[in-house]
Amino acid sequence: MKRAVLLLGPLAALILGVSCGGGGNSVTGPNGNVTVNAPSKLTNRAFITNQYSGNIQIVDSNNDTTAYYNITNNYTGNSTNATSTNGGTPATAIDIVVGGSLTLMALRPDNAETVVDNPTSNVLTFIDNASEASTGSVNLPGRATGLVYSADSTKLYVPVPNAPVANNTTPVTYSRPGAVIVIAEPTSTTTVSIKVTVPIPSAQSVAISPDGNTLLVFAANSDTMYVIDTTQTTLVPVAYTGFARPVNAFFGSDSSTAYVINCGPECGSTAGPPSVMRFDVASRTVTATVPVGGASVGLLKNTTLYVAGYPGGSTGTFDVVDVGSMTRTTNNPVAIGDGTHTTMAISNNNKMYIGALTCANQTVGCLSIVDLGKTAADPMGSPLGFVTSMQSIPNRDTMYVIEGGALNIYNTDTGQLQSTQISFRGALYGVVQVDQ
Repeated sequence: MKRAVLLLGPLAALILGVSCGGGGNSVTGPNGNVTVNAPSKLTNRAFITNQYSGNIQIVDSNNDTTAYYNITNNYTGNSTNATSTNGGTPATAIDIVVGGSLTLMALRPDNAETVVDNPTSNVLTFIDNASEASTGSVNLPGRATGLVYSADSTKLYVPVPNAPVANNTTPVTYSRPGAVIVIAEPTSTTTVSIKVTVPIPSAQSVAISPDGNTLLVFAANSDTMYVIDTTQTTLVPVAYTGFARPVNAFFGSDSSTAYVINCGPECGSTAGPPSVMRFDVASRTVTATVPVGGASVGLLKNTTLYVAGYPGGSTGTFDVVDVGSMTRTTNNPVAIGDGTHTTMAISNNNKMYIGALTCANQTVGCLSIVDLGKTAADPMGSPLGFVTSMQSIPNRDTMYVIEGGALNIYNTDTGQLQSTQISFRGALYGVVQVDQ
């Protein structure tokens, strides 16, 4: 498949070629326990999904370049006639060929595997990070809307809102489509496979406790939260009301408490305003509620929960909640860009990047940046499109943002695009840092 790779800034060069595979030398990763025996030979890698090519692009996140194959004079399209190198032209950017139109992606907590979704055929493909090769795939009954690993890396939870409910044999019977698919990770004697399907109408997102014993499920257009005790032989969802379009939750480190974010009117609820609710797992009750400006997305760091949303008007909002005392520490919500906020990431120098899938503001655009030290929004550059994914790069003041289907690399000290950029042909969607 033809591909053009453009490196901007001091490494400007136009690379044209054909994607190819090949072997590489073994090297030890930055954390000392990852061995990379793969074509890219890189130890600081970001994987990026490409909806157009069906490939995973590989970026050296240590210096914002790609790895290449130099093409020898006798190149005939066979990868055995190409030499592996970390640069040079003419060459072909090394990537992982998967196929389809790749979107969602998730890194397994042990860093050994990356799962990627192809929504055109509803197939999940599992990539071994050390070899940069597929280890298997799973066919889903519909389109996935999330990918969440258990903390011990043994299971993957996948909400599928339109999954058919025929042959429903669980104790709770639902007539409407929707389910959470539980996928068992492979062992030395097994392959990756679907372990169980739990019917839940319009299941949209999930949250799993650190100990793996409690699964929370949130349905589209619903004021109900479903709780599943995963220690039971049969997984039975129990519905709890009293919420206002809950969209996600974040567990405390001891797994006894979950902090649920209610999207409220922004997501179509008339049951209450946007808020953060403290949910006691043992008693299955809400024990405290903190109102916020908007809450369609959140991020928990230690005992601080950051939430953002769009309550209406010309701007969105950003709030900080101390979940230890269940108090909001922002006296007034911080004004950010408008739109449907779906992703957040904290940079190494304490800047919060917030991305929206849709936005109307032509001045601010879909990306907002908040200085957490000042709890104030930073000025932004020109709008560059909808944001689907973000990744803070370890040990650098750098943020990778998939914006308008392209990779934009931000200097988090200035909040502006850095001079060196990488442009891939196609429409990019997700980004993860593989080597932690």
